[in-house]
Amino acid sequence: MKRGDSGRPAMDRVWSSQGKRWNFKLSVYDIMLSNVALGMVTPFLPVYAIALGSSNAAVGLVTAIPALVNTIMYLPAASYVERQESRLKTTIKWSTLVRVFYLAMGAVAFLPWPGLRTPLLLTVIGLQAIPTVISNVAFTSMLGDMFPGRERARLFALRSMYGAAVTLVSSLAAGILLDKMKYPVNYSVLFVITFVAGVGALMVCTKMVEAPAKGRTHGRVSFWQRVRAPFVDKDYGRQFTAFTVSAALFHVGINISTPTFPIYYVRSLGLSNSVIGSLTVASGLTTALAYPLWGRVSRRSGEGAVYLASIVGLALYPLVYGLYGAPAYLIGVQLATGVFSAALNLSLLNLMLQAVRPSDSANGIAVFYMLINATGVIGPPLAAEFISRYGVFSALVLSTIMRIAGCAAYLAAVGPGETVRQLRSVGKALNVTARRRRAPAKAAREVL
Repeated sequence: MKRGDSGRPAMDRVWSSQGKRWNFKLSVYDIMLSNVALGMVTPFLPVYAIALGSSNAAVGLVTAIPALVNTIMYLPAASYVERQESRLKTTIKWSTLVRVFYLAMGAVAFLPWPGLRTPLLLTVIGLQAIPTVISNVAFTSMLGDMFPGRERARLFALRSMYGAAVTLVSSLAAGILLDKMKYPVNYSVLFVITFVAGVGALMVCTKMVEAPAKGRTHGRVSFWQRVRAPFVDKDYGRQFTAFTVSAALFHVGINISTPTFPIYYVRSLGLSNSVIGSLTVASGLTTALAYPLWGRVSRRSGEGAVYLASIVGLALYPLVYGLYGAPAYLIGVQLATGVFSAALNLSLLNLMLQAVRPSDSANGIAVFYMLINATGVIGPPLAAEFISRYGVFSALVLSTIMRIAGCAAYLAAVGPGETVRQLRSVGKALNVTARRRRAPAKAAREVL
């Protein structure tokens, strides 16, 4: 980005140097402000539910309900977005409603009827998921068209790095705030801060310039035709199928561990909010630092290689995490896995955009995320059932098994020879990057 870039570019100049700088700068500001919610709300929403007196099953529903809504809403959302003249205006309109629901969450704890607090929180979470789906489909489709495919890995990596840095700081601040202030005021302040930051993100979004969307389908298509389209596409179908099946299985494992970890922290280990926040900070630290690294690896080795490295690196994470409950050990594991979390986050977005036909991107995005969110309906109830019957560690084992299944599905599609080639390519790319970073330090020592 250069200083002095003045003047908002026209829509047909989005891919010019000025247009890319303009949109990239604003997209960075947007993710930084939006990720305040990711750092302050996401890690502590299950903890908030526990503070309200929720059962293990209800804690699982904190994740399962929005996943169910997402599964139902993604394809209708894609159809809706395709019929809109502006994806940017659609994003802003529905994101505004998402922010308002944060205020409603903060008010739940003040209800004079304790028995209604958990049901109302779950209702608000479910309602918030509806505008979230619509805004996500519109924004992701718009973002994919803002930058050329060959530049997405580098730009999205840098954007994600800045967003992850804010997530890290927000999680640390949230943990301290929750411990320093009394309940329920502490959570209310958390949601108000998130709302204000979200409004700031919306103000930034209004200045972005979307690319003209070409070739969008405005006619009505049946549900099954929409679902089948990206799978049977003659040019993209095979890649989309392998990637989606693998990602769905892997996300069953992720969604089993999502409600399990807060229960593990609070009911098994008795950790404070500050310690829980520090765990998120540990993972966020290495995630933020690793994004540029994986962006470079992606340019050298391809999106598929980065995705493969990420799922291999994260497959055993829940099992390893549950072996020992000392905070220092948990922080160490989070530091290590944060590196691969960056690879997964980056490769999911880039590989998904690469695996769908550009003219049908909204529908392809919707089908992919519909299936991924369907795993969020399956995972939390499974976690609650296993925790109730066999304990927390059994749910972590089940999460590991499903993650390994996701790895196996992708390895089977890629083939053993290509798998080895891609992993070796990742290793070489990481080695080249490490040598380049050591070279300036070595030269400085020789001068001294």
